[in-house]
Amino acid sequence: MGRRTDLSSLLSSGAAAPAPATATAGEGTQPVARDTAHPVTVALADLAENPDNPRHELRDLDGLAETVRERGVLQALGVVPRAVFLTAHPHHEEAVGRAPYVVLHGHRRLAAARMAGLDEVPVLVREDASRTDEDALIENVQRDDLTELEQAQAIQGLIKSYGYSQRQVAARIGKTQGFVSQRLSLMKLREDLQEALADGRVSVEDARRIARLPQEEQTLPGDTGTPPPTVPKARRDYGVIKIDSRGTPEEVVESLRRHLAPAALDRILELLAR
Repeated sequence: MGRRTDLSSLLSSGAAAPAPATATAGEGTQPVARDTAHPVTVALADLAENPDNPRHELRDLDGLAETVRERGVLQALGVVPRAVFLTAHPHHEEAVGRAPYVVLHGHRRLAAARMAGLDEVPVLVREDASRTDEDALIENVQRDDLTELEQAQAIQGLIKSYGYSQRQVAARIGKTQGFVSQRLSLMKLREDLQEALADGRVSVEDARRIARLPQEEQTLPGDTGTPPPTVPKARRDYGVIKIDSRGTPEEVVESLRRHLAPAALDRILELLAR
């Protein structure tokens, strides 16, 4: 019988950052130049969130926070120095405040680290913030759990910012043109009906049907003056991850890393550790 391999240890070893250097940057100080190929450690107080982050709501943080509390942040956050970010987005100066770094990717990990009581997290420092909104959209739509309405709002923002066609957007995010078209149809809803979709008072299927109507004819299903029962919020369907049953544990881990978001990998580690 061959040697038994612990899948949890393989996932941990691949996700954990190599002994990061520590970078300290107080308020008003300039970030120190460094080799961005390796993570450095930054205090949570030195991190501002990206105002262009397409995720409007951070969900299901308890499990991730528990994993972070036990194992630390397994994948470094992507950040950019404040000065670099404001060069590309000067209108966000008030929103980012005086923090030396702005988070581009890893908002859920940042929130979980705060919930877990961490003082610092590993980060990878980038020196380009010219297309951070596009980067954030691609990462979230491909690998995370934005609602369909959040996806629609982010895709619409990308089209307005860069003048992309639906076909070009689909190519950039690795989805079909039908995927993009379905999401954008939700933006034809009246604002109050978009709010109803966001808080679960209307399903995505009903919202798409309603969106085909002129806005003056749009109403909630069965609207008789009484609010309809709340329906569960739609969640993304990740689809099926195909894994070769004859593959090695290392190949299984590589397949999981290619298809799952960092938060999902953290959750797998949590379950395997039980």
